[in-house]
Amino acid sequence: MDLVKLLRSLEEFVFEAIALLFFYPRTLLRIVFQPLQAMAYAEQEEAADKPLAYDDAVSPPLLLLITLFLANAVGLALHVPQAQGAAPLAKAILDSPQNLLIFRSLLFSLIPLTAAVLLLRKRRQAASRSALRQPFFALCYLTSPFALVVSLGLIATQMPGPAHAMTGAIACALAFVWLVGVQAAWFRARLGIGRLAALAMALGVLVWACTCVLVVVALVANF
Repeated sequence: MDLVKLLRSLEEFVFEAIALLFFYPRTLLRIVFQPLQAMAYAEQEEAADKPLAYDDAVSPPLLLLITLFLANAVGLALHVPQAQGAAPLAKAILDSPQNLLIFRSLLFSLIPLTAAVLLLRKRRQAASRSALRQPFFALCYLTSPFALVVSLGLIATQMPGPAHAMTGAIACALAFVWLVGVQAAWFRARLGIGRLAALAMALGVLVWACTCVLVVVALVANF
């Protein structure tokens, strides 16, 4: 009986792993070319409370985690140099792919968290886990391609040669513009505000999230 359960668990694991090869790029491309529709889909899936959510896609947090895992794998494959003389805490993170993946996931998750909290405040809703979940998951979708392009862009800037640095900088700049633009459109649709107000909110989210990231990185680098 235990063997049958083990085989069924293994069967389910193999199926899910193989299915990701199809659903991961499909979900990512949907977000890139139809970001607002993809975010609305995530909100609908969270609101539906059905037993099998995201049946035709990858769930937002898992998509972000896989995206950062792939970006880390590219960095390892290209032998991107790590910071020398790092502090003990930073060294513990940088020397472990698992720790680095978790750390980077938490940093990038600050963007959807900040935007979700701001949305609730503008709606005058209490910031509870249940209230945060729907916008957070939608914004995790938006953060995934942004995280991929920024991660690969930063990797490019660390490669030898000015061409790599220029390409990486342009990729990061385009990713920031895309993120701000889509977030502004999302805020405008959800709050019924004007373009300038929505754009100011999107820029504020990015500035606040980047400030938090810099503070956390600075703290890690000194402990």
